[in-house]
Amino acid sequence: MYSVHSISRIAKILVGTVVMCCALFQAKAQDKNVFVKKDGRYTVYGGIGPSYYFNNLVVGKEGVHEFGYSAVARWMWEPEYFLSLGVETGYFRLYSADYNNGSNNAHITNSLVPIQLIVSMKFLKNYYCNFSMGQSILINKVTASVNGNFDASTVSLGDFGLTAGYKRSLNERIYLATEVKGYYASKLDDKNIALVFLVGYRY
Repeated sequence: MYSVHSISRIAKILVGTVVMCCALFQAKAQDKNVFVKKDGRYTVYGGIGPSYYFNNLVVGKEGVHEFGYSAVARWMWEPEYFLSLGVETGYFRLYSADYNNGSNNAHITNSLVPIQLIVSMKFLKNYYCNFSMGQSILINKVTASVNGNFDASTVSLGDFGLTAGYKRSLNERIYLATEVKGYYASKLDDKNIALVFLVGYRY
């Protein structure tokens, strides 16, 4: 049989061990959170906005509607330095066109899907600029009343974009941004500029 003093001593040892383990676990968790907060600087962005196509068509230029839209999806590694790296894709509606030649009506849309690598540089406090380079998938769709539908796609190599933007944080994770984005596709010498509104989430 254990005495009252022995049981009390064992209880004190157990309580002390539990308290010490809890303290060590909490300290380790805090260190891990500090490490993640310091180094876990990954942010995903998504946004959309209106765009304008610089009409360079030679044939049928008068039927082109230059105003379209651009949707952007971006993943960025954003450490505490002034340079960040990432990748970007999206969907850019370059232009649409309508032609009427008697009984033959045709509607054309020309779009692209970029696949780009990005280098981003911060300046001042909330301002930044991005330079992107890569390739694009050009998508051309034709709907005609006589000849039917025709869809074609091709790859444009050596494309690039230039962006200037303003970003502001709502809290530690959510960001709002507005940017002016210019894009050049080398395959058909297509150029457009867009005003994009984005939401970012940092994790």
